[in-house]
Amino acid sequence: MRARRYALSAVLSCVAAMTACTAPAEFPTLDEATRRLTADAESLQLQVPVAERVTDGACVAGEVRGFVRAELDASAGPLDGSAGLLDASAGLLERLQAMGYDKIVDDLDLRDEDQDVVVLRHPRTRLTFEVTAGEGPGEGQRVVVVGKTTCYAAG
Repeated sequence: MRARRYALSAVLSCVAAMTACTAPAEFPTLDEATRRLTADAESLQLQVPVAERVTDGACVAGEVRGFVRAELDASAGPLDGSAGLLDASAGLLERLQAMGYDKIVDDLDLRDEDQDVVVLRHPRTRLTFEVTAGEGPGEGQRVVVVGKTTCYAAG
């Protein structure tokens, strides 16, 4: 009798633990995600305006997303004012990963002869940052950082 009681308690505890681990996460609203996107961009020491709402080809009709974009000249890196191109982009990647972003696409997937590209996504907020380092057309070395929310119904 005692063994059954403990076995039932153990089974119920396991089911509760599995349910807690597999419960769907609450994703932020568009306003919350846009505020977080702006805050994360500011944490990277990027001089960006508040994230704007845009409609782009990635969203279906009637949806919008938050969007920020910053371009950094390699001679004025975001970390200490003197970082070179690779140091600036590596520093940005390290900071994003420290903030909980996971690398989902790396340079080998998107390599261009003149540019290195890495895409990182935060699993809880579904925010995405794309960091592109390389030569711009006629502009010399630069780092471009684009942050986006997922698509939300306009409203």
